[in-house]
Amino acid sequence: MKSLKATVLKFWQEIVLVVPIGLFLIALTKWAIQSQSIEGWIVFLVIWFLPLFICLIGQFFWKNEALAAILSVLLGISSVIVTIMAFFAIFYSPSYITQHIPMFVVGVICVIAAFKMFTKYEIKKTHLLEA
Repeated sequence: MKSLKATVLKFWQEIVLVVPIGLFLIALTKWAIQSQSIEGWIVFLVIWFLPLFICLIGQFFWKNEALAAILSVLLGISSVIVTIMAFFAIFYSPSYITQHIPMFVVGVICVIAAFKMFTKYEIKKTHLLEA
């Protein structure tokens, strides 16, 4: 139980980002199957998010600093875009505000998690250098 808690605390950023990306990929797949068509945007989103999802899960096993840096940048950009889209949607389509506010909150949390992901390696390096 202690090792599970330590792992969850150490990799909270990856967990925060894996869940929404996984749910998004499931919803995207369900929508593509139900509509029985694959549009260019679906292909683009799958090509963008599937490798990120796989690398995030792989980060639990590899614990690679270079991968964390790349994921941090890519996921940070994606999260900022989602946050900006949700922010503008709140003001320009108030009829769907109950859907856009949670999207905005999740986007902000994902931005924070994405940019904190790489800092855990920087903190670990400074502690090793001080010792």
